[in-house]
Formats: sequence, structure tokens, C-alpha cells
Amino acid sequence: MARARTAVRGRDQELAVVRDALAAGGGRLIVLKGQPGIGRTALLDEAERMLRAAGLRVLPVRPGAGQDSRGDDAFALAPLVRTVRDRFEEFREAGPADALAAVARLSDAAGRDTGGWRPSIVTALGELFDGIGRQGRTAVLADDVHAVAEPAPVLTAARRSGHLVLATCETGAEHSPGLAELLAAADRVVTLGPLAGDVAESLVRRAQGARLDEAVPGILRTALGPLFGNPGTVLATLADLRARGRLTVFRGRLCLRAPSEPIELPAGHHLLRRAAALGDPAARLLSSVAVWDGVNVTDLPLLAEVIGTGLTDCGRVLDQLIEAEVLVADPAGHVSCRCPALAASAAGGPGHHGGAALHAAVAERLLARHRRSGGVDPVVLADHIARGGAAVALEAPMVTRLLELAEDAEREQPERAALWCAAALRRLTPGGPEHARTLTRLLDLVLRTGRYELLRDALTQYAEQGSGEAEQGRARSSSAEIRLAAFLVALHSGEPPAEEAVRSLLDEGVTGREPIGFAEWWFGRPAGPGGVPGAGGSVGSAGPAGLAAPAAPADPAVPADPAGGRELFPADRMELLTTALSGDPAACERAWRRSGRAPSARDVGRLHCAAAVGDIASVAELVLGAGHRVPATGVLGVYRRVVRDYAAADWSQAMSAVRELELSYTGDTLAHQAARLFAADICAARGEPGQAAQWLDDAVPVPGLAVMRAWVRIGLLNRTGGDRRAAPLALRVSRRQRAAGQRAGLHLLLMRAVRTAAFADDHDGAAGLLEEIELLRDETGTEAAESLFLARALVHRDVQEARLATDLTRERGDLPSLMDSCLVIARFAEDPRPWLREAHALATRCGASSLLERVRAVTRERGVPAPRARGRREALAATERRIIELIGEGLTNRQIALRLQVSEKTVENHLTRLFARTGCRSRVELAAASLGGRLTQAVT
Repeated sequence: MARARTAVRGRDQELAVVRDALAAGGGRLIVLKGQPGIGRTALLDEAERMLRAAGLRVLPVRPGAGQDSRGDDAFALAPLVRTVRDRFEEFREAGPADALAAVARLSDAAGRDTGGWRPSIVTALGELFDGIGRQGRTAVLADDVHAVAEPAPVLTAARRSGHLVLATCETGAEHSPGLAELLAAADRVVTLGPLAGDVAESLVRRAQGARLDEAVPGILRTALGPLFGNPGTVLATLADLRARGRLTVFRGRLCLRAPSEPIELPAGHHLLRRAAALGDPAARLLSSVAVWDGVNVTDLPLLAEVIGTGLTDCGRVLDQLIEAEVLVADPAGHVSCRCPALAASAAGGPGHHGGAALHAAVAERLLARHRRSGGVDPVVLADHIARGGAAVALEAPMVTRLLELAEDAEREQPERAALWCAAALRRLTPGGPEHARTLTRLLDLVLRTGRYELLRDALTQYAEQGSGEAEQGRARSSSAEIRLAAFLVALHSGEPPAEEAVRSLLDEGVTGREPIGFAEWWFGRPAGPGGVPGAGGSVGSAGPAGLAAPAAPADPAVPADPAGGRELFPADRMELLTTALSGDPAACERAWRRSGRAPSARDVGRLHCAAAVGDIASVAELVLGAGHRVPATGVLGVYRRVVRDYAAADWSQAMSAVRELELSYTGDTLAHQAARLFAADICAARGEPGQAAQWLDDAVPVPGLAVMRAWVRIGLLNRTGGDRRAAPLALRVSRRQRAAGQRAGLHLLLMRAVRTAAFADDHDGAAGLLEEIELLRDETGTEAAESLFLARALVHRDVQEARLATDLTRERGDLPSLMDSCLVIARFAEDPRPWLREAHALATRCGASSLLERVRAVTRERGVPAPRARGRREALAATERRIIELIGEGLTNRQIALRLQVSEKTVENHLTRLFARTGCRSRVELAAASLGGRLTQAVT
């Protein structure tokens, strides 16, 4: 029942039609029509509940249930008889027994003789409904009347007897004679449209009986497109995902595994049934359109040839699929599937071709046409060759042509150029000069587009042929390119290379205090006792710093670095990336200068902040320049969302990204460990100590995250009352790291520790931390300026220094650190109210309950009014804006209350406040003022 109630949210206008009919009295016939799954039955159930509450008796009739009403029972007499008999006790006093028996006899006769409508049934039905109505008005509810050949006689007979009749039918069946007769006789026909987006999201969140991960509604909305407003489709898709194991409970949240993979419609969806009903040619055509990612009408002759259908038949089937709303066509003649989920279902469905096979078949025909007479669009041909894979046989001139097209498209269409370049590369001989040049160009395109999967073929090719050729000196020229490709694929996929020959490339030339290869560094290596290794703990400090390859010879085919400076070759990129990951600012600056770009002090600071938390995606973008792109998917992309959402105080989305890493990327990479540390910190701040402890236990201590782990432990001490232990812990870790020459992230650790010590009035601890920060400043320059300003402010209670520190924190975009700083400063500032307001607003935004409690404690300590919940004021303003919009649509207060799922009294209270603030005296005046733009300041 709860799910049904949720499914009718946003249907207040349709329910208002029922109320109006109820208030009007007398017989009324209302037909509700809509697409399958749009919520007709749920709306009818809600109407039944409402009508019973109003004192009406309800007679629900299910004409299509249990038999073929278009066959033996064309008038649905049997369901009527069955329903009245089931509820006979309710109607006993009306004495319907004789009339019911007459209808039952006629129903049996109709089953033997369906030659036509018997006039005697009109009399029998009239007597039956008249008898039922003697005890008071009754509502007759008939669901799915499109399943009945002749629904009008029974329902119009009920209306003639003074009853309210509600019937539902499926859109698309209106042209059948029986249903057309009913629609013509109806007093009102209401078409159910899709649910509003916010209502559909609410349905998604409430449907599964568990707290839904924040990312799921948005992913589902994208996959279902216009079908997202269809509650039946939404619920069925959720159930299908859960049955397949893709929707699963993880640590109390219902999460989607592999959210970047396509979501399919459930097998029994009405659009798939419609396509199947059109036969095999329709299934093949639909599958091809899905794989082709939409086709133009001009492509139809080629498509018909590929799927083995005549052009005329292909056009006819295409029209049928469009009429059935399976495919959609735009004015330009582009035809595509109605939504991505339908395309995903169709692409894996029946058909002669799927995926690469379809593109290969198209490419072969286009190549044959090109050889015969030319006239083939080279871009279209190149696209199909690239997507057709290795199955497409190419001659050398066509490979050269692919490379020429890729070069022409590099600037304006880099993703397309990357696809063409990869297609050409797999057809070139490894070790040759053309192969090396093409691999270099592909690496540059991949870095610009984030299409790192395009490098896998090159790595597989190297593993199969490279080792033997290296002995002959033929593969040495491309070793830097192959190593960089292996490095990038491993970083972004989160999986170690499957080929031994490729894995060995990642660990060549390793140097350092404690020899360790890239694979051990990135894919997990437990540290010693306490999680702090002997060789230090900055990102990559014991690992990839020694991976820099020797410089490659200049090659005129290599494009210039998009960020400026001289051209960057694979060895340059490798050196920049691995040096940056080492966390050594001097080494980073030297490498950047060799590349022709001098990093600013701000860039160096950003580098160290990113390296401190293992945000390798941001590190790579900094050192490789603006032309480097990290996709939103993959280990690096998802982890970067964790870091950015944490810093932006959007902790719900940060936790969603952490769960995505855990469920969708099984490798235990450095990013996984860092994400677990962030999750522990968030849970602690939200007052969830059990969850925090579990996440911290799951984060394996690794050298690259020693500082970050200490940072989280200090946060846990701060949230759990162990504030005075923070300073000694931070000092131990800082001194050990500085002695090892590893300083990345220490300023963040010391800032958190000094805030914690100052809040606990641990003056000696805070003073010791200030001394440590001053030493760090002397060693690193401007990097520790923010921590120095903050430490001086807290130790000396200097508000001016505090403002300097918080300004730098805001510039850095670290809202959680700003929240903590404001809370501590409020304890000694002459006017604590601005600091408390900012801390309260940020804590509310984060959902940090433990911080909110501390804000309240400082408020009481300083004897100032409690900060107002700005988030609540914003929510209130949003509600009031929505009320004004609904007034403009002509809705009554009761209808607005139904739409917003609040009481009518709440709507009236909002209006009273709006009238007082705006000076408007009526709803009409309020709506007019809104349309005139005169309420912008009043409703905020």
C-alpha cells in the first residue's frame, strides 16, 4: 500500500477530477487512460481509498482478469457477477439477488452465443445497479477495460443508475470499436502523463525498502529518459536490477554496481513486447539501430542490405517501430531508440549482428563500394572500420588514409581521431617507425580524451610480439611509449596488467631508499607496525619516483604540449608524472622546468595537497597540463570525486563515490585505501563511530598514506573527546616524515592538530605545533603559509591572523577545514556570531552532527543567540516559490497540499507569511506579482 501511495504522488489533478465528480452527485462516467506502467491501477486504488473515506461503497470490477474478455465474455458480465457475489453481504439489504441471478444466466448464455448484444441484458443490468443504489451511492471501478471487447454497456448502465463510474484503459487501444464507444460516452476522459521528475525520484527512493545511494536516481533518470516518469517502468527496472545483483545493499545503503555500465529495460517491458510482436525483421532492425547508436534515413539502404531485408520492408518496419513509440525520429531524419535503457536491451537482443560485428559488416560493404566506384564518405567509413575491430581487413593504403583522417581531426574531434588512430595502430607492425609514431600520437590523444581503454590493444600486441623483437633491437624505440601506456592503463583501470611482459615494464629502473615497483605501490603493499614505513610516507615516496625513462629522440609527428612549452614526449610525460607522485617539490619543479613550463607557487601547493591524499588524477592534470583528461569513471576518476565532494562539503556524494569504488572496482589500489580513510573521517563527523571504525580498519596501512592516516586519526580524536592526544601524535608523525625528507601533506595534518589542541585549551600542545609549522615553513617556503597563519591565530588568539588563514582555506576550497577553523576561532573572537554562523552552515551542509553539537556548545559558552538554520530557510523559500508557481497554474490550496504532500493548513500558513512579507492581499495578486518579477527579494 505504501508503494502504491507513493506511485500516485503528483496525481492530485486527476484525483481532483474524482472529487469534483463526487461533489457533483448523480451518475458520472470518467475514463483514465495512459501508457502501460503509467500508474492507472495505483491511481484507481487511491481513488477507491478516497471514495471509501467519503462514505461511498465501492464495487471494483477487473474485466480483464482471469479470462479473455474479448472472447467468451465480450461484455465482461462474469467479472461483474463475481464481484457482486464476493461482496453480497455489503449489498444484501438492497436485495440484488434476483437481478444478479438474471445477469448471471445471461452471462452464461452469452458464453454460448456471442452473436450480439441481447436487449434483455439492458433491463437486467438496470435492475441490478438500481437495486445496489437503493442503499446509497456506489462507485464502480473498472480497471483495464481495453481488455474487454464491449465495455460500454455495463459501465453506462451503472451511470444511468446514478453511480460514479471510474474506468481505466491503455493508450493506443482507443481505435477499437468497443473502447471508442466508451470514450465517446464518457463524461470526462483524462490522459495520465508522466510523473514529474521530483515525484519520480521520490518513488525511486521509497520503492526498495532500504536507504538508496544518492547516485542511483540520477543514473536511472539518464538510462530511462522519458520513461523515468513511468512508475511501472521505474519499479520494474529497479526490481530487475536487484534480481540481477546489480542493485545490492552495502553497509546499509542500496547501491548500484558498475554504474557506468548500461542499464537495460526488464525483459517483459511493454516496448520490448511491442517490438517482438512486429516479428523478426523488427527485432533485427531495432538491434541494429541500437548498435549503430541511431541511424539517418539516408542510411536505410545500407542497413537493409546488412540485416538482409528489402528496402521497402525495412522502411515499413521502421515506420511501425516509430508508431509503436519504440523508436523516435527527429525532424532531421535521425532515428534512435526511445531511451538508452531500451537501446541497451535491444543491442543485446536477437538479431544477425551485434556490436562490432554490425560495424564490421557495414565497413566491408562500404570498402567494397569504395573500391568499385568511390563516393563513400571517408568519415563514415573510418567510424565503422574503427568500431568493427580486427574483423575488418584493411589494405596498407586504407591504413594510411585512417592516419591522415586522424591527423586532420586531432584538434576539433580528438575522440574520433583517437578511435581512428587505435584502429590503424593494430594493423601496423610492432617495432617499426610508423608503429612508434602512431603509438606516440595515440598516447597524446588518449591523454586528451581519457579513452585509456584504447591502449589495451597496444599492450596486448606488445606482450605477444614485443619480447622477441626486443632481442633483435626492433622494439626498443617504442619502449617509453609502451611503458607510459601500461602506466596509464594500470592507474585508471585499477587492475594490474594481465601480461607478464607488460607488468615487468612498470618496474624497470626502480630506485629509492626502499626498492619497490609501481605494481606494489599502486595495487597494495602492507606497511610495518603502526602503518608508518621506514622510508617515509608521501605518495609514491617509496615507489614510482625511480620509474622515469630515458629521454626519447625528437619526433616532428608529436604534437605540442597543450599547456605550453616545448613538445612533451612519452619519456617526458613519464618523468613528470612519476616525479610528481614522489612528493618531492624540488624534483617536481626541476622536471617541470625541463619540460619548458615553470610551475607557480600555487601549482606546487595544489600538487602537494593532491599528493597528500593520493589524488593522482589531479596530480596528473597539474603536471601534464590542461590537455590531460581524467574520465569520471575508472578508479582515478571516481576517487577524484571522493576528494572533490569531500572538500566541497557534499559528503553524501563523497560517500556515494566511496561505495562505487568498493562495489565496482575490485582491485585494492592506493585510491581504495585513501577513499576508506575519507569515509572514516566523514562517518566520525556525522556521529557514526561504529561505521568510522569499520572504514578505518578496512584501510590497509600503506607508506603512501601515512600522513593522511594520521590526519584521519586526529579527526577521530577530535570527534570522540580525545583532543589532547592530537598534538603528540601529529608531532611524532611530522618529525618522522621530515627526517625522511617527505613533507607532502604535513601542513594539512598540523593544521588539523593545532585546531584540535586549541579547542581543547591544550596551549602547550598548540605552541609545540606552531614551532613545528615554523620549521616546515623554513623548509618548504610558501606551502605552509596557511598553517602558519592559523597556528599563530590560535596560539596567540589573533583574529587578524585568523582571517588571513581562513581566506587561504576558502581559496583552496577546503570547506571542512574552514568549518573546523571557524568553530575554534569563535571561542576567542570578540564577536563570535559570524564565525558560528559559518561553522553552523557548513556543518549543516555536511550533515556533521558532532560538529553541530560543538557549535551549540560554543554558542552557550559565549552567550550568543544560536545560529539560524540557513538550510531550513532555503528549504522554506523553495516551498514558498513552489506554492506561488502552483497558484499560477490555477490550483486550489487543497490541490497544492496534495502536490506538495503537506496539509492544507500548512499551505495556508505559508500564504499568510507570504501576504505579510510581500504586501499582496490575494492569491491572484501574489501570482501576478511573481509573473512580474516583483517577488525576487521577498521570497528568499
